[in-house]
Amino acid sequence: MPTAALKELIKQTLDSIPWQTKLQPTLPAERVPYVLHEPAILSGYRVLDKDWKYYFFSLFQLHNETINVWSHLIGCIIISLKLYGYFGEFDIEKDDVMSTLLMFGISCLIGLFTSASVHLVHSKSPFVHFVAFMVDYIGATILSFGSGIAGIYGLSEARTYNYLMPLYIPVVFISSYLNFVNLCMAKIWFGHDPHNLNRKYMFIIGMGIQALINMAPFATRYETCFDDESCSMSSLNHLTLIQIVFILEAIAFAAHQPEKTWPGKFDIVGHGHQIFHVLIICNHVFQLDAVYADHKNDLLAHSKPNCLHIFVIMVALYVLEGITLYFIAKLVPKCLERVKESQTHKED
Repeated sequence: MPTAALKELIKQTLDSIPWQTKLQPTLPAERVPYVLHEPAILSGYRVLDKDWKYYFFSLFQLHNETINVWSHLIGCIIISLKLYGYFGEFDIEKDDVMSTLLMFGISCLIGLFTSASVHLVHSKSPFVHFVAFMVDYIGATILSFGSGIAGIYGLSEARTYNYLMPLYIPVVFISSYLNFVNLCMAKIWFGHDPHNLNRKYMFIIGMGIQALINMAPFATRYETCFDDESCSMSSLNHLTLIQIVFILEAIAFAAHQPEKTWPGKFDIVGHGHQIFHVLIICNHVFQLDAVYADHKNDLLAHSKPNCLHIFVIMVALYVLEGITLYFIAKLVPKCLERVKESQTHKED
């Protein structure tokens, strides 16, 4: 077959394939609105103002959010498989640990799936970008609430459990909600400038305070083990690992490495937010494994979680944050006006 005829046959074949299955072109950073820029990510941005199906089908395309979406979808599968295994081993009516594992697992799935969905569709427009990421903060703070549940019911020792239990759940509920408001306001105040560090500081401080509250139930185990000559500190390695990975998450989130060192080299694969996503999944798995290990070592006899009670509180937190988001989202247009004003001043 002549080369020209072969090229024409290939072209006709490609043109006959539905557009969703074709590799779609992406844009450099200078061709998308400033608010959609990611520090040191110079290319791989999707086209704006397309039909919703364009963004849904971009799940199967290659762009700078592909790994962010798939990492958390794969994380959902991993968590679901672990929960399935727990259901095969434990009876939720007889084994109290199953309530803890289930409630924390559900919070993980909410956080991961919400994040995957947000990274999939946020590029449609600046307004969608803002609102979508505030939805992401709902998932993140529901997950924070779930981590607190895992901490008090699955990782605490008896004396700390008895001391904290009367007020701990309300404290985790309130702190999770306030952190959600903090994250949303950080986006509203500083989200118009992707390079503004104040937003990062608010994120890290808010999530850091939440992490300290979540770690409080099992922090005393280090003191108890240190004072007990028969206790080896290595027996707490599963708890130490959770805290180390959380610190690495914060570093990956804030540092934007390696892309800041080599701009444009890690636009599609390997940038800091993708590393952050992988660390999140690792931490979820380590937390589930830690609760499982403490149960197997007969350290949770004092823990009496009420699955229905925890679920109702989690739903109440979700609804409260959803209502709050409805009102905060009304502030987004003003934020976008600041973007236009700042761009006008730059052009002048």
